[in-house]
Amino acid sequence: MTPAPLILTDVPAAEPTVVEVAGDIPVVQLRHTAVTFDDLGSIFDSGYSVLAQLGPIGPGYAIYDGDMDKPFDVTLGFPVAQVPAQLPDGVEASTFPGGSVLLVSHLGSFEDLMPAWERFVAHEKAPQSLRAIEIYVTDPSVTPVEQQRTDLLLPLS
Repeated sequence: MTPAPLILTDVPAAEPTVVEVAGDIPVVQLRHTAVTFDDLGSIFDSGYSVLAQLGPIGPGYAIYDGDMDKPFDVTLGFPVAQVPAQLPDGVEASTFPGGSVLLVSHLGSFEDLMPAWERFVAHEKAPQSLRAIEIYVTDPSVTPVEQQRTDLLLPLS
């Protein structure tokens, strides 16, 4: 059985691990510019409800671009087998960014993601990057909080 796109490791990565991401995974996504952490709840709720109607075949993701201490950009998306012919306003077709990434898995609630990121970026292998990616490997609507898995990625190239 072929794993779903964006499931990059079979098991959670407890330690930072280098993985290769294919650059040909078609996605549908929504971009938001100049946002703050306070904006994320409503952006995620409204964005994923629109994107979920477009035939996702793998986990959702968020790509954060910019200095997180200032307004930053965030892109939400899902991989799809085929991009629908008609896309809702604001939704774009693209491909997931490919290349080498450093990945570590966070198990637990979304509320604990910030401390997980802080530990990850402090790791000796972590590159200095203004791009950070989260892949929501498990579906939080059906997965108990303690089993929820989010893969944290930092591009290496």
